[in-house]
Amino acid sequence: MDKIDELYDRTLISEVIYRYSTGVDSKDWELFRTCFTDPVNADFTSTGVPAPRVFPLDTWIRVVQKTLSPFKLTQHYNSNVIVKLNGDEATATVYLKARHLHGGDREGKFWDVGGYYTDRLVRTAQGWKIAAVKFTQTWTEGEAQS
Repeated sequence: MDKIDELYDRTLISEVIYRYSTGVDSKDWELFRTCFTDPVNADFTSTGVPAPRVFPLDTWIRVVQKTLSPFKLTQHYNSNVIVKLNGDEATATVYLKARHLHGGDREGKFWDVGGYYTDRLVRTAQGWKIAAVKFTQTWTEGEAQS
């Protein structure tokens, strides 16, 4: 792989990561869908979820929708994107800070989360997609539950 191809792949992979957060925050589930293979392996055990699971893509979307439904707004910030390419596969480590604004009775109260993603991506006919997402939560502030 020459340097131009490598840089192009790194850019495309970074765009997948940013689309993931944009899709979540805008509740654009069709945009969110473009980021993942079907099925997708998800590991959120650091947040208290019992075990990693493999989800059909439609189910994964519903899980994320339900998880974020208590919040009026969310804003996910990604940074420090480090991509390691290996042919048609890649890993990406991505720092995350996410702000969640409660609605309803808790209007105006925030739950903030920090950590990092470790994503495994594959090149598909539709472009780079996340085949496995692992989130490692390193800190929180505020309360998750409404």
